Amino acid sequence: MYSEEFLKQLAKDKVMGEFFPFTTGSISEVENYIKAIVGRIKDNYQLLVEPDFTYYGSGFGSYITIKISKKDGSGIKTEQYKNRLTHWTKGILIYVSNLVPYWYYGASEWSVSEENGKYVGGSSGFIRSKSIDEVDAELWREEIEKVKGVFDIYMYSLLTKEELAQQVDFNIGIRTVLADKPYEVFDFFFHWSD
Repeated sequence: MYSEEFLKQLAKDKVMGEFFPFTTGSISEVENYIKAIVGRIKDNYQLLVEPDFTYYGSGFGSYITIKISKKDGSGIKTEQYKNRLTHWTKGILIYVSNLVPYWYYGASEWSVSEENGKYVGGSSGFIRSKSIDEVDAELWREEIEKVKGVFDIYMYSLLTKEELAQQVDFNIGIRTVLADKPYEVFDFFFHWSD
């Protein structure tokens, strides 16, 4: 289990780590570092990689979201209603901490809607500690191993479901709209507020 002091620092959105860019204490430096990671993941021509550095368009998050789907369209379903097309994508959602060098992933689904060829909206799910169990390991094995290899190069550690699912038994508040008390360790690493 992570220490109470460490989790308090995460709750305060403090950048921490033993190497650059974490030693700078600057979230913008860490985001630039994450952009390099995203660029490396995009080198896999079989994947569609969609990072979100806008924190869902508002607010602040302790992580950057990366949506990953297969370019062959195997995870996409399209529905049409009058002039509206909605594309539902099943893929992998990665959370990359911008506070500490840790990451996590899980299965997720998201959508994009357009009317008359123009974007009109979309939706995205969130992952939790158990979301990793929902990944189709057979379908994603090779791609996940390549993504893990990229994070290893950049010295980011993959958190485990067991670590993240632990409930925290001390009273620390987190600015988040994604979870309620009692918090899990997951909520300290990956929190967002509008």
